Amino acid sequence: MIDDAIGLFFESTSLIAFGLAFILGMIGYIKRKTKKVGRPWEPFEFWMLFLYVGLIGVYTFLMHCFWGDIAAESIGWANSPFQWEVGIANAVMGALGLLSLKASKQFRLATVIAASVWFWGDAVGHVYQMVIADNFAPGNAGPWFWTDVVAPFVLIFIHLRNRR
Repeated sequence: MIDDAIGLFFESTSLIAFGLAFILGMIGYIKRKTKKVGRPWEPFEFWMLFLYVGLIGVYTFLMHCFWGDIAAESIGWANSPFQWEVGIANAVMGALGLLSLKASKQFRLATVIAASVWFWGDAVGHVYQMVIADNFAPGNAGPWFWTDVVAPFVLIFIHLRNRR
């Protein structure tokens, strides 16, 4: 039972971070809108960049680089030396997400663009695996796939709203 709960947590980490960013962003949005201070969309961008891009980037870096066998199994792959390279790319995304918290709008825009290209590229890879290899493992066709598809739209929308 505990193993199942831990497995479900690992399979749903992206969805949990996305949902938590949305909830915390909504709380911040309501506070700012009510008090009429600052840009009301700012908390959404902050929490998406912090939780979804930053912490998830660090989390996936750790998983691919140090627990590659677990990461590969959840995606439906065999473990491979390429896990290290995927993990380092995830570390870059995590660093961009975390550094963007105190950065300029231009840096945040670059982070949103990089994250969107990365996540949509991942989504294309997941679809390819579903079609070619009939790979519907939870780490390939589950919450990670869906957040890879949806998160870039949300990041772009929020960033555009903040620029107004």
